[in-house]
Amino acid sequence: MSTTEKAARVLKSLKDEEWRTLAGVERASTGYGTPDAGRVSRMSRLPSERVGFATADLERKGLLMRKGRGFALTREGVEAMALKDYVKKDLIFALGAIIAKGKESDVYEALTEEGTIYALKLYKIGRTSFTSVRKRRGSEDAAFRSWMTANYDAARREYHALKMLEGLSPSFPRAVAYSRSTVLLEEVSGVRLSQRPALADHRAALGVILGLIRTAYLKAGLVNADLSEYNILTDGASFWLIDWPQAVAASHPNGADLLMHDILNVTSFFRRAYGVDADAQRSFDFVTGGSRTM
Repeated sequence: MSTTEKAARVLKSLKDEEWRTLAGVERASTGYGTPDAGRVSRMSRLPSERVGFATADLERKGLLMRKGRGFALTREGVEAMALKDYVKKDLIFALGAIIAKGKESDVYEALTEEGTIYALKLYKIGRTSFTSVRKRRGSEDAAFRSWMTANYDAARREYHALKMLEGLSPSFPRAVAYSRSTVLLEEVSGVRLSQRPALADHRAALGVILGLIRTAYLKAGLVNADLSEYNILTDGASFWLIDWPQAVAASHPNGADLLMHDILNVTSFFRRAYGVDADAQRSFDFVTGGSRTM
């Protein structure tokens, strides 16, 4: 059973003082590292005795763990708080099946009470290092102090990037909300381009994808910075560019290099998979508005 399924399973069993204790540990962790029982008591505004009972129950349920003389949230604890947040806002009524499992995130179906299906993306950074992405983004990522910080930051980044892209094209998923290490998204259907699905017109498909990169660059001022065949979805005719936590501003000092890297990833894949040749520099000029055609 995944951490997400465990979190969903215990959601209804938690008492108010347990939620307050989890929130107290979370608040204390962001500013003070691993908090002891006294700090958790102050942050949660609960008597020490009640915190003692709550932490024992939360440990037993797998939402909290001891670290030395203090306490730390587990992934289950973080995800339980995020799920509760969505439920409280009437955004999620039930958790559905897993849609995708990736290196840094899992995606589940999430249903509203009215039957609308969203995609709930839960970041799992720490399962892999994420080092290469951080190096490319530069010194701004010195804030990555722990897996919790990394996951919270990734969710926030993706949400804000998608909000900048909202309305520019249906090919950018719409972000509904975010909470902690999760982002709630409009569900899109399709398979990863890496599976080499049949396409109606290979060259036209490449043109569409480069056009979307151009739209993000010129209209939103964003570079995906980690684009490849693994985060492009298609149903054979339409395309969606997903996964934006590592996006940088077009004005970023490494923006041009990151953009060229994205373009090379895409054009190289189309050459290998579909036999379509495209000059990278001409594609770069097209994406950046230096020319109207590839």
